[in-house]
Amino acid sequence: MAGRPDAGGVVLSELRGALGRALAALADLDGPAARREGVRTARRELKAVRALAPLCRGRNAGDGAPVDTAVDGILEFSAKANQLLGPVRDRDALARSIQRITERFADAESRRVARTVLLATLVFAEADRRDDAQFAAAAIERARRAIRQANDVLSAWRPHGGLDREGATRIVAAAFTECRVELAEALETGDLLRLHECRKRASFLALALRPFGDAVPSRARRLRSRARRLAAALGEDRDLALLDVEMRMARARLAGSPLVSAIDDALRLARLEATARMEDAARDFLRLGARSTLRALDELFDS
Repeated sequence: MAGRPDAGGVVLSELRGALGRALAALADLDGPAARREGVRTARRELKAVRALAPLCRGRNAGDGAPVDTAVDGILEFSAKANQLLGPVRDRDALARSIQRITERFADAESRRVARTVLLATLVFAEADRRDDAQFAAAAIERARRAIRQANDVLSAWRPHGGLDREGATRIVAAAFTECRVELAEALETGDLLRLHECRKRASFLALALRPFGDAVPSRARRLRSRARRLAAALGEDRDLALLDVEMRMARARLAGSPLVSAIDDALRLARLEATARMEDAARDFLRLGARSTLRALDELFDS
């Protein structure tokens, strides 16, 4: 497409930016709220690194074999950082789901009581707060080191031979095709594990196309927008499903309490609404024309 910048340069620039933003997000985390936001941002940017780095591989002019093994180091260190932050994110996500559920209660006192009970039962008791903070701080510091290592590899890397356009197109096109197939079958069977895989593929698609902004074919923009919406909807549905699983502990400890019934009612309604949003997003994604979208991806990377 005339006037569009070189795809390889755009992707590589965004890869550098994503690593920088991931590291910056974990700096100066003063308090639980800053930690939650920092971890959320860092994980999003690390997912972008893992989506973009494979697209930056070059090809050996002689035999066409993949080169730029530095990509493997970047992927390894970014995956390690993401894994370290995972348990911190899961606990924060559970607390956020509790907050959302209890906001459905009619009066402030009921909201406060329900939130306090669920946080103490499912997340941590008051005595655990110090240990929780220490665990999070240690995980974040180790994640920082892993991100700095990935950044060191990237800084020393001199990409070989430019973007492998065919390879990059093939990677993104495969994610799109696999997501369509998995999503259709998962919706039909109600398979939560397959829906989780769809969420990861949809997130990959949105992040792999993020560097190009609006300077892309309209169908590629539509793919990015619908993939982003699908990933968000599937993420919300998953977080509420995890809270539902964790509620077994609260039900056992608070058996017979009217509070449990009220929380269950709020959670059931929230899950119904989240499922409806997820199904709407899934239907929109599945409406994307397969052939025209694949042609748009081919055009996007052929620059």
